[in-house]
Amino acid sequence: MILQGRVVRKRVSLGSKSEHEALVLVTADGEEYRLRRQEGNPFRDPELDVLEGKRIECEGIVRDGLVIMTQWSVLG
Repeated sequence: MILQGRVVRKRVSLGSKSEHEALVLVTADGEEYRLRRQEGNPFRDPELDVLEGKRIECEGIVRDGLVIMTQWSVLG
């Protein structure tokens, strides 16, 4: 699946043992997807940290509000 949106950092999994800050893709229609790089660390990934605040287009597998990205590019 291909998605576009702005990457923001927010707290996810509120109230659970897995509660943490994560990068989230917010699409133009307000949908939110947690971002993870294929084979990347699900809690902290320096390669994705540089995307915070940027608009991106990404391709990957979407399931349960998570995008496991296989590729991405920063939009102008």
